[in-house]
Amino acid sequence: MSFSKMLEILQERNEKKIVLIRLGMFYIATGRDAVLLHDKLNLKCTCFTDNVCKVGIPVIAIDKYIEKLDKTGYGYVIYNYNKDICYRGLSYYM
Repeated sequence: MSFSKMLEILQERNEKKIVLIRLGMFYIATGRDAVLLHDKLNLKCTCFTDNVCKVGIPVIAIDKYIEKLDKTGYGYVIYNYNKDICYRGLSYYM
């Protein structure tokens, strides 16, 4: 299963929450989650097409951004992605 397909499934399962997935040295959010994080936390949002956007939060800064996110009142989940194990490689944090 590809990373993008897995992310799509996780976003469907967590429809009312922001989904962040650790991928290497960043936590990634895409689509509506990326745009929301851009608007609420002023994160740089990169859009490849009209509906394909992403933001990245450096792993070393995640605590700072989680604190800010908690203040917004939005729910979120954080996963750890391991491409070698694929779907079973996701660890749920929140």
